[in-house]
Amino acid sequence: MKKFLKSITHYSLSGVRTIIIRHPGVKDSIKRAIEPHISLGNSQYREIYDQWINNNLPDAITASALKRQSDQSTYRPLISIVVPTYNTDLVFLRDCLESVIAQIYENWELCIVDDASSDSRVRDIIKEYSLIDNRIKYKFLKNNRHIAGATNEAIKMVTGEYVALFDHDDILWPNALFEVVRALNDDNSIDFLYSDEDKITKDRKDYGAPFFKPDWNPDFLHSVNYITHLAVVRKTLLDKVGGPKKEYNGAQDWDLFLRITSATDRIHHIPTVLYSWRIHDQSTAKSTDSKPYVIEAQYQAIHDDLVRRGYPDAVVKQDQKNKGYWIVEYPIKDNPLISIVIPTKNQYSIVKRCVDSIYKKTTYKNFEIILVDTGSTEKSVLSWYKRLQAKHNNIKVVVWPEQPFSYARSCNEGARKANGELLVMLNNDTEVITPNWLELMAGDAQRSEIGAVGCLLYFPDRIHVQHAGIGIGLGGVAANSFSMTVNHGLPPNQHLYLNTKHNMTAVTAACMMIRKDVYDSVGGFDEKFRVTYNDVDLCLRLREKGLYNVYTPHVRLIHHESISVGLPSELKKRDTKEMQAAVRLFKRRWQKYIDHDPDLNPNINKDNAFYEVDSTINRYG
Repeated sequence: MKKFLKSITHYSLSGVRTIIIRHPGVKDSIKRAIEPHISLGNSQYREIYDQWINNNLPDAITASALKRQSDQSTYRPLISIVVPTYNTDLVFLRDCLESVIAQIYENWELCIVDDASSDSRVRDIIKEYSLIDNRIKYKFLKNNRHIAGATNEAIKMVTGEYVALFDHDDILWPNALFEVVRALNDDNSIDFLYSDEDKITKDRKDYGAPFFKPDWNPDFLHSVNYITHLAVVRKTLLDKVGGPKKEYNGAQDWDLFLRITSATDRIHHIPTVLYSWRIHDQSTAKSTDSKPYVIEAQYQAIHDDLVRRGYPDAVVKQDQKNKGYWIVEYPIKDNPLISIVIPTKNQYSIVKRCVDSIYKKTTYKNFEIILVDTGSTEKSVLSWYKRLQAKHNNIKVVVWPEQPFSYARSCNEGARKANGELLVMLNNDTEVITPNWLELMAGDAQRSEIGAVGCLLYFPDRIHVQHAGIGIGLGGVAANSFSMTVNHGLPPNQHLYLNTKHNMTAVTAACMMIRKDVYDSVGGFDEKFRVTYNDVDLCLRLREKGLYNVYTPHVRLIHHESISVGLPSELKKRDTKEMQAAVRLFKRRWQKYIDHDPDLNPNINKDNAFYEVDSTINRYG
């Protein structure tokens, strides 16, 4: 399988490793070979994650070694775990409490508030455990205060420096607090920490649906509550922003995380599973459909946070195709001119299809197209240019003959000729699908904290994904995320990344929007990267300036992948020695991102682009 994939891997015109399909027969064979690999039927996916669990869920020997490390920690803050209970399943409650008592790190307190459960056995169990361990404190409410009210009552009992939020029917891994304190020993200025998580069956026999999260990812948090569990916050910060609010019951944690992350940038992600979310009929781990009021609370939490962050006009709506995901659209401001820069040469039918799709599909009117012609000789193309310019007053042809072709130089020349406030770098072998693509991308690109904006690109069959952001380190350098994935039947972790707007460390210049002043401020594309990695390098320089890059699946184009450039073996259009030199330069410059892409969890297998679990990872090995 790996040899087969390697034989069809190459570099696209804008520079990122991907897969090309040129012959229908080859396409069918690739589809048959790859689809079982990427869809990962339940049993196969579970088998991979079971191996990860075996490597990373501490056994008794590992726990003993970790305890010795814990006891030697210089900084040992008291962590207060707050748990509201209400008619909790008795077995679940015992499991919850046992998982706290079993913590490797011992300087904790457990603050439990029962929210007037009608089942008195819940309170009996709490009393029983408080006698077993004096670190367990409790309060029983006489009247039901609901989850926010009960949690706030528990917070009033807190004496610790940090507060950990814990649900009454879930399970902490034994190393949960150990990992929190280990991170704080590395940097005790951290205000807010969160970990990866998974789900566990009612009988605790099966772990599954792991959610390996990115580091702090603000746009992701407006699409879905990706933080969830385990979440730990400094008590003084919690006092400042306030605890959970009753008006957001059902999404009270999401609202709290949004308020916390508005108040601090000292946020740390612990890249390992520390928390198992119990799946049962009434849990949102199974479905938000069991709690309809959750939908309204989620909307309100996102909307109010956008107002707080200075975006009162942002439109918040539920994703109708993927219930539980949210879409935030930032209205375009001041009707800016958008310059669409398209490097091209000859190939009349290809570039015509691209330009025709822009004029036929695009709903935004204030744009210009800049065709950077790098040496066309075909009469059909040259005469078509004349017809285009006679028909449209918003298209210009920049004659830029160069040998050899350089995507970086062509785009830079197009940007110099552009009059727009916003630039779109667009491959000539693309085709617009989404009519309001410019409005959606511009709304994000105009935000002061954003660098580049990328979108979802499909192969011509409109089923297989060509691009959904770029993962640094994938394939050893950088590669298109989810290339050749079919957008159905995916495990939850993969489906979530593919179908929500979130920050990606890099996006492809096959279709990339950026503010012109930002593009100019970093010097545009580095022309040392003639045809490969130029877009990734640009995005990383934006990231170094403190800007976030955005991937949105809500803008979609077709990418007739690298038709205009081809494979290295075809017509010798690409110099493999130059490719190797580009790889060496990229590694010298950006090794730290290859080692750790903040938007790509280190537990993800970097040998492919499918966001599979790397079953060989062993955090304690």
